[in-house]
Amino acid sequence: NGGKIMADIKTHLRELSVATTVGIVASGKELHLSDMYDSRNFLALARSVICNDISSANNLLDYPKFTGELRTIVDNGFRLGIKILEGKEFHISEKPVIRWLGNDTQKGDPIDIVIDDYAFSLKEESFILKNMGLYTFLNNLTGSNYVRGLHVFSSFALKEYDDWFSYTWNCFISYLCRHKSWLLRSGSNVSEAFLSGESVVLKYNRIITNREFMKNTVAWTREKVFSKWINHEISNDAEYLRIKHKCSVTAGKRVCDKINSEFSAENVFEFFQIYPFEYYYAKTTPIETTILKVPAQVDFDDVIEFKGCTYDVPSSQLNIISTFENINTGKTLQFRNECRFSHGQFNGTPEAKMYVVRDTPLTEIYEPIE
Repeated sequence: NGGKIMADIKTHLRELSVATTVGIVASGKELHLSDMYDSRNFLALARSVICNDISSANNLLDYPKFTGELRTIVDNGFRLGIKILEGKEFHISEKPVIRWLGNDTQKGDPIDIVIDDYAFSLKEESFILKNMGLYTFLNNLTGSNYVRGLHVFSSFALKEYDDWFSYTWNCFISYLCRHKSWLLRSGSNVSEAFLSGESVVLKYNRIITNREFMKNTVAWTREKVFSKWINHEISNDAEYLRIKHKCSVTAGKRVCDKINSEFSAENVFEFFQIYPFEYYYAKTTPIETTILKVPAQVDFDDVIEFKGCTYDVPSSQLNIISTFENINTGKTLQFRNECRFSHGQFNGTPEAKMYVVRDTPLTEIYEPIE
């Protein structure tokens, strides 16, 4: 896989260029950027200052000279290394103990290099938040033990969800009775829906609630027939939207009430990639070099505060919005969980895709380093 190999090359170069720069310059030796453009020379310099085995980075030798994007990565790493050495936050020794950990994918934390007692997570792009379902989101914020498949509507607004389904289903059966393009065999209580040349059997006499609908239909029918019909025929129907809106509001209120009344910081660490130890998050690009302090778990409550959870239902789409603030910087961060069906209305469990509101990076809540 050429793409994977190239990604490894870039990652190795990104991490090792920082470590090498710090190690060489801290010892008082002169280091020119051009010294690191030759892969053999680069690895020799890296081995001279990094105390653990770096042989897994020997794939850098596949590129005798670093050019183009690879050279830019080296340049960025050099600048970040100098910034670490010059930072008031860090007191690097003359012969720093440097370990490269970025190649250990089993360690379960984001640390790429450790310089003396300072741990660094190095990124070239913005901090990427782990996407999560509603069950993980609630478990992290409240200490609950929900499992995969948590349904925001049937779990938090069952009556309203059944009302929404019942109205929709009755409209559907009524439509089948009126339109010849959908043949209804009323005598046998079976409807055959002809859509795009496909024949679908719906045993509607057994269906009253959404649970029965899920039991008596398959995903293909739900997505390609029922959901498609909803989109074509009643998605803009005023009563349909009113009932769906009511369901979303009820579910949103109850989810937010639960989070606001049961919030627990104990499980929220993974949410922010916070660990038992303090570390530094460093992002470097050709236009900026940023270092931020990430608090240890023991300091988390003193730095990042949960400000509350609200819901928003524009039209009929349920959004759960949670807000956090860095007490030291006053910066806030909001997450929006969009609760919606991914494969058609009433088909399976709604997802709760998480987004950072207004593209505010997660790093806003960490502490910038001078």
